[in-house]
Amino acid sequence: MSKGSERRATTAVDRRSRESSQTPAKLFRSEVILVEDDRELADLICFALESVGVTVTIFNNGVDALDGLAALPEREVRRLVLLSVDIGGIDGHTLHERLISLRPDAFLVAFMSSRASEADQIRALRGGAIDYLVKPVSMHVLIEKVRVWQTIISGDQ
Repeated sequence: MSKGSERRATTAVDRRSRESSQTPAKLFRSEVILVEDDRELADLICFALESVGVTVTIFNNGVDALDGLAALPEREVRRLVLLSVDIGGIDGHTLHERLISLRPDAFLVAFMSSRASEADQIRALRGGAIDYLVKPVSMHVLIEKVRVWQTIISGDQ
């Protein structure tokens, strides 16, 4: 796959044979848009979320993400976007700002970054992000946060 391409991952992984007490329960029907240029991390996040029934759409750079997200059809329910700060083309903060100006009520954004500075976190949160996760991110914690964020989205209806 070429850099910056969109991939749609829709097949949930059957984990019944690997269920344990630490494995999160299946989420209700949900969708996450992941903007991450680290393909290995994107695959790991995609696998973890799919294993609990989440549909994941991945964009590997900011330009493709902006174009793809702006082109999505309007709907009543906001879409959840997991957004990396350091992505090619347009950085995550700029992408977030442009999305807000183009489609102010269309997305609920949570940042993920190896940048742990207060300045980056505060910029994201003041800009309207619902959270800022510092990488490396625990997949179990991420799954639980997605569950909470989806509850917030459902309450918005």
